[in-house]
Amino acid sequence: MNTRALQKRIVVADNHDLDLSAYLQKAQPSPGKSLSAPIARKELSALQLMARALGGPLVIFDKLKRFFVTLSYYFRPGAQRKRLERLKIKGYIEKIPSWGQIWFGSFDMLRYFIEPAAESYLKSKGINFFFHQVLRVLNDPASMIDPVGIRVPRDTIICHVLEVVHANPVYDFQALEQFDDGLDQMQLQVEQMLQKSHKRYKSISAITEDPDYHQRRYTYLLEYRKDPLTRQMIRDTGDARKDRAFLLAELTYGTLPSVFRYFNRLPHKFSDLWRHYREDSVINEKYCDAHIVEKLNKYYS
Repeated sequence: MNTRALQKRIVVADNHDLDLSAYLQKAQPSPGKSLSAPIARKELSALQLMARALGGPLVIFDKLKRFFVTLSYYFRPGAQRKRLERLKIKGYIEKIPSWGQIWFGSFDMLRYFIEPAAESYLKSKGINFFFHQVLRVLNDPASMIDPVGIRVPRDTIICHVLEVVHANPVYDFQALEQFDDGLDQMQLQVEQMLQKSHKRYKSISAITEDPDYHQRRYTYLLEYRKDPLTRQMIRDTGDARKDRAFLLAELTYGTLPSVFRYFNRLPHKFSDLWRHYREDSVINEKYCDAHIVEKLNKYYS
């Protein structure tokens, strides 16, 4: 690893200077050609969508290979550590958490933010949450077993960004910095989706319910690569943001630095982690950034 080259890295998007009022404003579509048209996700039957999400033999082989690569990382802590060290050198992580903190922190991301955000958003669009998850498993099972993104291959993170209309893609863009060509490939593959030339275009388009999503994602990615502090591309979440605890979770899990600060504040002992998992039914603000808690207190006062 060329430490000196990595240390030349970038301004890191974080939530320290977050303007909560601006964040909560509904994101407007970026300028560009509208792709609004009938799309597979809303036009095809359930069986047709499942078949497209599954893909042909070569696509299935590729996704199974990436699934087993991801599983192998669970038994290769040294490989995981190497990826975390890279993120630390680049300035995305201040301190690498223990594996226990990462495990339980991952569960927290799922239960406090990822699942309720997706469920609320899909409900607002009239889309069945359970069936949507079935399509996601068929399209890329590896993305479902590593919410943190430190075990999955590069293209699994990219596929996840392409198929899911993200509440906020900044975390995923930062996770791609584990790879030398992560953001380059992200840009290339969004372009391929727009051109309908991506090798997994049919399986991805069986899931993505917003016809303009890839155009907006592409425009935002170009802006983000010029300036990581550009205004974040925030998705509607239905009614979820009416809940203070959910909003705290969303702001905590929106960027990779704030996620890992949260992980590092979790208990170290397994018994204490288990107690936290059992007793904290919503996100516990003592593990979150104090400046975010303070802003929320003012917002809700």
